[in-house]
Amino acid sequence: MKTSTAVFLLLASAAPAAAQEAARLDLSGYLAEVRSANPEIAAASALAKVYAEKAKQAWQPMDPTIEFERMYADGALGSGAAERNILIRQEFRNPYKYSLQRGAARYEREAYGALRGDRVNRVLAEARAAFYDYALLWQSERVYAENIELLKKFSRIAETRYAVNQGAQGDAVKAQVELSKALNMLITVQQEKETAAARLNALRNRPPETALPEPEEFHLKPAAADYKAMEAEALAKNPALAAAAAKVKAAEKKLSLGRAEYAPDFMLSWRKRGSDDAAMDGTYDVSLGLTVPLWFGRTAAMGREARAERDMAAAEYDAARNNLLLELKEASVKLNYYARLSELYSGTVLPQAEQSLKAAEAGYQAGKTDFLDLVDSNRTLLETKRELYEYSAGYAAWLGRLRSLTGENL
Repeated sequence: MKTSTAVFLLLASAAPAAAQEAARLDLSGYLAEVRSANPEIAAASALAKVYAEKAKQAWQPMDPTIEFERMYADGALGSGAAERNILIRQEFRNPYKYSLQRGAARYEREAYGALRGDRVNRVLAEARAAFYDYALLWQSERVYAENIELLKKFSRIAETRYAVNQGAQGDAVKAQVELSKALNMLITVQQEKETAAARLNALRNRPPETALPEPEEFHLKPAAADYKAMEAEALAKNPALAAAAAKVKAAEKKLSLGRAEYAPDFMLSWRKRGSDDAAMDGTYDVSLGLTVPLWFGRTAAMGREARAERDMAAAEYDAARNNLLLELKEASVKLNYYARLSELYSGTVLPQAEQSLKAAEAGYQAGKTDFLDLVDSNRTLLETKRELYEYSAGYAAWLGRLRSLTGENL
């Protein structure tokens, strides 16, 4: 197999006909389906909508009350009343309280909108990793199938050498043992592929047994992660951190609102009078009332509650920031690790393993090397191929995770 200094993972079929290409599972289409159908994203979107609607209610006054009065009645159920009045009463919050209440609701709306963005990024990063795991298993299945054909070839060589008295009978037996092991490994990979497919289906909200085609081919060019640049970008754009910051601002508004509870609220009333007295008939009354914040213990407790909520939100912001930087550091280290190994294996290790197997095969056919050397070289090549694909898939998965942390929509 030829490789270049650029790390790549080839997931092409043996006969890439146009129909096969069209039937492949492509990453962008899969991620779009996850975005539209994933239940976690749907739940986060619904929660964000809940708080968006709450923000619209924050500045709306309470419903007015309408009362019908029968005054100076001398009969049953108010009959014979000398006055028949209609009273409309409307309560109004203090405008300053309204402003604080509306500000708190607006920041809560921003917080849950940002949390929705964080959930989208995390689910898409998980879906991206699941896609590459699935692609890795497809490639592993192909590698093991190629290995089986190679072992069959070695088995025929061993049997031929034994038939002409140039090899030991044990070589043929060893070849069969290796072939049996390879068949078992192939079956294991096929079973793991079913589990990986079920994971992909779960993320896009489909039944686990839904059939999935072979994934598309993908190419990767690893690059070292610049942690300082990513840290600045993550602190500025990470949606989870933005949500924590918005919750702090909402809590500060609530704290100010708790302190403002010492200020009065208002009540406006209007009464239209219908009276048997001609002088009073058709007149109206207007009154303005104020609430009296008499129970200071309750108001003080509301302030302490709001202060504790503010302190909690500030601590949660610090925790979110620390967790973000920790995750970012881990992701950058993992990304550099997989990038370095992918480059090393594609440029050096894999070509050497291929050359070693060719030399061992030629030496065994010429009777210059032992059969175990041939088997060992084949195992080395098999593991090298598998590890190269594993490192490539790992790099792609951690790249997606890193992008989700820096706020880059996947």
